[in-house]
Amino acid sequence: MSRSSKESDGSVSKLFSPVRVSNSPKSTNKTANLTGNERQVKDGCADIYNAVQKWSKINREGTDVITEMANIRISFLLQSNEDYAERPDNSSDLQKLESLCEDLHSCVQKLKKLVLKMKAVANKFNGVQNLSQYKNDCDVMFQTWLTKDFASAAEEISVMYLKECELKQVIYENVCHAVSRDSVMFYTSAWVHQPYIEERAELLLQSMLTETGHVS
Repeated sequence: MSRSSKESDGSVSKLFSPVRVSNSPKSTNKTANLTGNERQVKDGCADIYNAVQKWSKINREGTDVITEMANIRISFLLQSNEDYAERPDNSSDLQKLESLCEDLHSCVQKLKKLVLKMKAVANKFNGVQNLSQYKNDCDVMFQTWLTKDFASAAEEISVMYLKECELKQVIYENVCHAVSRDSVMFYTSAWVHQPYIEERAELLLQSMLTETGHVS
């Protein structure tokens, strides 16, 4: 299931509320003064959370940009009474569109960097899992999850955001040259609704934060 129901009004709500850092009774002794694999996993979960928060902010910025682009395009089509139009005749509108395209490109580049950070964490977790398997260590790390559970969750989240980032790139490449109202509205809707980021991503991340004691 996508998060379109959260964002159908054209705004992108925050995916999570701010983390209230605390230690649950179960994890108090397991999360204090952590070292080694436990420290890497706990810090990695925080890194993914921070990346998701930044993604949400940048996606809202991109929504504002692409919505403004759509308004200019549609306004021009209405004025010209045409279904298709290569570009506005008004030089100020054309310059504005070019500037907005640059802004959208900047958003996409920032999102790509966040995906790389998520993937780096997933790779680190896979390394921790491989080391645990080598040592034949199958102990629970914090409360209930094994190392493989953290590795699997991080990988699943990073894949969702990678696919969404690839879609953002396609949207950017096409919306800047869209010539019809339908295509402009399609690309705008696709940007807002983020179809590849499933609600499961929120569940996985909240579970990771709870397991590691970031939230109670």
